[in-house]
Amino acid sequence: DPTVHAQEGWHLELEKKEDPLVYKGVVYNEMKGVYSSPDSLLMRESQRSLFPDNTYGVDSGGDPTKIPDLSFEQFAEFHGKFYHPANSRIYFSGDDDVLKRLEIMAEYLDEFGESPESKPGSVIEWQKKTIAEPVWERHPYPAGADQPETHNLMVNWLVNEEPMTPFEELTMSILDHLLLGDTSSILRKTLMESNLGAAVTGGGLSDELLQATWSIGLKGVEPDNVKTVEDLILNTLTKVVEEGFTEDAIASSMNTIEFQMREFNTGSFPKGLSFMLGSMS
Repeated sequence: DPTVHAQEGWHLELEKKEDPLVYKGVVYNEMKGVYSSPDSLLMRESQRSLFPDNTYGVDSGGDPTKIPDLSFEQFAEFHGKFYHPANSRIYFSGDDDVLKRLEIMAEYLDEFGESPESKPGSVIEWQKKTIAEPVWERHPYPAGADQPETHNLMVNWLVNEEPMTPFEELTMSILDHLLLGDTSSILRKTLMESNLGAAVTGGGLSDELLQATWSIGLKGVEPDNVKTVEDLILNTLTKVVEEGFTEDAIASSMNTIEFQMREFNTGSFPKGLSFMLGSMS
């Protein structure tokens, strides 16, 4: 339906005949908001730099400067191929009747035929570690005239280039908690007490994608302190490699993670949806 493309993607709008035509659209406007956020831009550029060769390096929402280049024909072809049920995983949660579920599902799926190209076209290639030594990238972000001219800095690593075992994944989670899990964790504490920035950013381990990444940095860094922040992060990690952690710290992190896994407190987020996302990550 071309109207869906126009409404959700982009269209030209004119409120007064003397005004210039302007681009509008639900997703277009949303992505303009995303690209006006320094935090979002920092995360986007960090992920792009780590995944130069696969689909994780591009923006799933779309670059607002490029969205108007998307034609309805391109939109329809992409949607028909990649949003086909053959390319989906359907998950049920609850104690309702299974046969009734399947009947409801069939009402939606029976109208679709086969789509042999959907799954092969969606395969995400593993990103190889191609960076042999540190690479610096610098990108602008929007700021008001009354905002300080500070930098947001993040140091990023691609963790693995082949599947990790469950033991390796758990080990990475414990190590991440030891480094950043609370205010007394060595790397978080060092960055917070350095007074080199306004707040810690990056979040450490991210394992929702096919490959895990690890990122940490500071926001609100004065231009002259940018290199100092990078050195502080690397020197602290080197110290950890050389000195390790105390047995009490390791036991504390393991107990915390064990409790979180046993409790599985999802807050206001639906628990069934959490189970689904966990099984797919």
